[in-house]
Amino acid sequence: MSFGKKCFNLLCLGGLAYIGYKGYYYVTGIINISRELPVYLNNVIGEKPSMDINVVFNKMMINLSFSAETINEHPDIADTTMEYITRYYPIFRPKKISIEIEQKVEEAPVEVEEIEEEETEE
Repeated sequence: MSFGKKCFNLLCLGGLAYIGYKGYYYVTGIINISRELPVYLNNVIGEKPSMDINVVFNKMMINLSFSAETINEHPDIADTTMEYITRYYPIFRPKKISIEIEQKVEEAPVEVEEIEEEETEE
């Protein structure tokens, strides 16, 4: 092979390695956020939220569900969450993150009727 082809191959391998490196840190960042953010918000706000993270290419959408009392007491939950992510996970750009705060839906207990089984002799 000529010198040019060797340099080109080396450049391509270096580019693929860099893309793999960035992808690895992006995916591990998402996994760490999904584990550590609810614990952080529980320590700061006092309630552990229900959390849903959706990632589409380079955009991340985070849905946090809190009780109505917590939302009324702490109107700056989205700002606190954004500060946490930008401080500890700089790989995510603040312009590419959207945070939505929702109220938890109170589920009414469902009553289940018991069905009596008839005994049959066979």
